[in-house]
Amino acid sequence: MSPFLLVLVLALLQGLTEYLPVSSSAHLVFGKEFLPGGEQLSANASLEVLLHVGTLLAVLLYYRQRIGRLLLGLFGRGHEVAAQRRLLGLLVLATLPAVGAGLLLSAHLDPLFGSPYPAAVSLLVTGLILWRSKGMGNQGLEVENLTAKTALLIGVVQACAIMPGISRSGSTIVAGMALGLSGEAAAAFSFLMSIPAVAGAAVLKLPELQETEALPFSSLACAVGVSFVVGWLALGLLVWITRRGRLHMFAPYCWLLGGLALLSALL
Repeated sequence: MSPFLLVLVLALLQGLTEYLPVSSSAHLVFGKEFLPGGEQLSANASLEVLLHVGTLLAVLLYYRQRIGRLLLGLFGRGHEVAAQRRLLGLLVLATLPAVGAGLLLSAHLDPLFGSPYPAAVSLLVTGLILWRSKGMGNQGLEVENLTAKTALLIGVVQACAIMPGISRSGSTIVAGMALGLSGEAAAAFSFLMSIPAVAGAAVLKLPELQETEALPFSSLACAVGVSFVVGWLALGLLVWITRRGRLHMFAPYCWLLGGLALLSALL
């Protein structure tokens, strides 16, 4: 498989799995490990971060109205300025654990993205997290009802999802629901919280891409476009599924894929 075709397949995987709670990082690791020609791509996380930029654009489009209200509130305009500024502060607070984890563990993460073992084991854990959401009751709180403690706890969960194989969307949404948020509100906070984390990782990792990936800019831009379009569709699907309390239905898939990947890697 040519490098260009391989990157397009990985972009498709990224778009589908970034928001569906099955760990996009695990799928990208498995893709580079098991797809024909996967060894042509680097073992570090720079390509993963580039494809995350495409799905980041999907979040910006999907939540454009909510993001617009946050920005207006930041500058003292629009309705409920105080509430929007408070929410923005909570998002900043929730992002701090991921920023700290990224800065402290950055040098140790690349080997995890270069081997299928950690991703396979972590995907089994993701399945357990998703299954925990089955029948989970919640208080139906909205994003505006979040406390600083709740936001920080969700942020800690996001920091743990820096491991390949731990679904960031799945773990943070389940954490939000466990802390009393409605499914839709937990999803909204999870994805808004991802914006600074992904943007920060891109700033740190994209310079490495030029040194490690033998692909022209046009190919990389096409890959970002694929991950954006597919990610936008997948995001809408996940919000629909979360609203109906069906996140747990992805658990068997995580267990099956994680088990097969672990078995294949061991053989």
